[in-house]
Amino acid sequence: MSRTKLAAAAMFVMVASYFFMLAHPVVAAERTVKIAAWGAKSGPLRSFGVNSEAVLKGAVKAINDSGGVKLGDGTMAKMEFTYYDSACNADQAISIARKVESQTQALAGIGPTCSGAAAAMYGIFQKKVDDKSDTGLQFPILTDTAIRPGLAKKSQWTFRNVPNEITMYDALFKWLRAQYPDVKTIYGGTETDQAHSRITFAAVIVQKAKKYGFEWVGGGIEGVTGKIIAGMKNVLKVSKSSNWLLADTNFSVQARAFKRSGADMMIISSHPFTTCGMLKEMRRQRIRPKVLVGLTSSSSAEILKGCSAAAEGIYIPTGFAPITPAAAKVAAAAVANGGSADLHSAAAWENAHIIKQVVEATGVMAKPETLKADRRKVRDGLESLVKVDGLMGEIGRVQDEGESVKPYVFVQAQKGAWKVVHDPR
Repeated sequence: MSRTKLAAAAMFVMVASYFFMLAHPVVAAERTVKIAAWGAKSGPLRSFGVNSEAVLKGAVKAINDSGGVKLGDGTMAKMEFTYYDSACNADQAISIARKVESQTQALAGIGPTCSGAAAAMYGIFQKKVDDKSDTGLQFPILTDTAIRPGLAKKSQWTFRNVPNEITMYDALFKWLRAQYPDVKTIYGGTETDQAHSRITFAAVIVQKAKKYGFEWVGGGIEGVTGKIIAGMKNVLKVSKSSNWLLADTNFSVQARAFKRSGADMMIISSHPFTTCGMLKEMRRQRIRPKVLVGLTSSSSAEILKGCSAAAEGIYIPTGFAPITPAAAKVAAAAVANGGSADLHSAAAWENAHIIKQVVEATGVMAKPETLKADRRKVRDGLESLVKVDGLMGEIGRVQDEGESVKPYVFVQAQKGAWKVVHDPR
């Protein structure tokens, strides 16, 4: 081919390419608001992760269906999330947090499920922002499930949207005192290998029962005064024969201890799987206390599915019940996505909308080159929140602790359903 023909061919290609580009403009990479979430999707507590993922899926869909999230330059971006399995394991939770912070474009995290895993994971985050001597993770976390009091204070990057169990059990036992004036004695047990169950039982539940005049059967427990944490070790020592482990499946010994106590009020501080095991064994042994109290985490669909007859009458304080239009909508969305909404998983819906609110208020750009700055904006935005809308009403924020102040109700298992028996809102 001659040089003239080569030049002509080259010119043709250039002109054709030009007109092709006019007809098919290059589209910039679509920006998205990315969230990373993790919880227990395996092991005895897998339902917690399944439920949170189901609710989060519904929340993200609702946000995107309404137009998405407005970025700092006015661009409307879709929200997306990735859900990891941390299996209620501290090492896995830590590994996921490190991976998300260093290898993804996620602006914020939601999780983990278990308080023990959260306590360990929060420990690898930078304690105070702008402390150059602290190389801990600098990535905002807004936890939806781990509920043990005080955890978020470990780092200024960690926040939680969970109910306050100290407040809820204080109100519950005050209410029970008025409802059951003749009830005098208490007895109970807990999962000793689960930090949430164990600490809430020994440091909060027994203390609050004592505060309102309910005494441990046999004359009380040394050091227990009604003040949080007081005599905690003695509570665990006295209840030793009635405690169990998360993996236990036989509760005959513990139930016999409950029966021998003859207590007016009995407390089961454990998660759904072992709560059902214990309740079924109590029913088999015909143990019928005047009052039965459970752990917040067991105010769930799993109890109703697994042991509704045995659970009949149990009282539990909770930060979620489908008693508002918004809460009912979330409950339906959870079921549609293969899960159920409870005080833990429903918070995932609130968290997604809180993150949307913070992103829009702080001018996040959601670009790879602004990732570090965007994460700091989200952190600062979470810290500055005073009040946000929740599914059951207004949620307050305790800024210096990274904690929330949430509405709550008392529910009782009645004929295969959770019925609200007291609404202090």
